[in-house]
Parts: sequence; C-alpha cells; structure tokens
Amino acid sequence: MNTIQSSTKHHEFCPLDTTLEILSGKWKSIIICRLMSKDRRFSDLKRTMPSCTKRMLALQLNQLEESEIVHRDVFADTVPIKTVYSLTSLGKTLVPIINSMNNWGSHYIKIRETATTTLHSQN
Repeated sequence: MNTIQSSTKHHEFCPLDTTLEILSGKWKSIIICRLMSKDRRFSDLKRTMPSCTKRMLALQLNQLEESEIVHRDVFADTVPIKTVYSLTSLGKTLVPIINSMNNWGSHYIKIRETATTTLHSQN
C-alpha cells in the first residue's frame, strides 16, 4: 500500500493517515530532524544514529525518497562516490509539523512525569 492508498485505509479519505504513514518507521522522524539543519552524507547520518543499522537507515531513506520527502544526490566523479541526502521542498513543509510534534511530545512528557511524581508522593 503506498502513502496515497493509505489515505483511504479506513474506507474513507483521511489525509492524517497519509501523514502518519509517511512518518511511520522508527527512524524517519530522526532522519528528517537531522536533515532539517543541513544536507548529510549517508555515513554522517549513520554516525548520528548509532543504534540504527545501515540496512535500516538505507530502507528508511529509500521510503522517504519514494514519498518525495528526501532527495539523494550521487556524485560519481568523487572517490569514493559521495551520496548526499537533503529534504525536498515538499519535505521542508514537514519541518513545522515535526517541530510541533516535538513540542507536543515535550509537553506530554512533562505532564506525565508530573502526574507520576504526584502519584508516587501520595503513596
């Protein structure tokens, strides 16, 4: 199922499902965050994500390329061949969404930590 088809997976049109499908995957949001600040080589991305295997990073990058969120430039005239990844113009439109999700996550963590701390102090 491609990302457009996922918009109707509940038998009704839902653009939110498309967004979630594009961002689904353990490393996609991290990859997008890394590329928000600058274009990066595969090895640079891998170095900043040591828990991610090379195979998984390649798979997630390929999926982001297929969704036209990430662009890959290959410079075959260099030795070794240089591959650089960047956000496409469409991918850059995800930046405010990713930032909002990050802010919401921070808020959620604080609320949950406060609730947990309060609950434990009452016991």
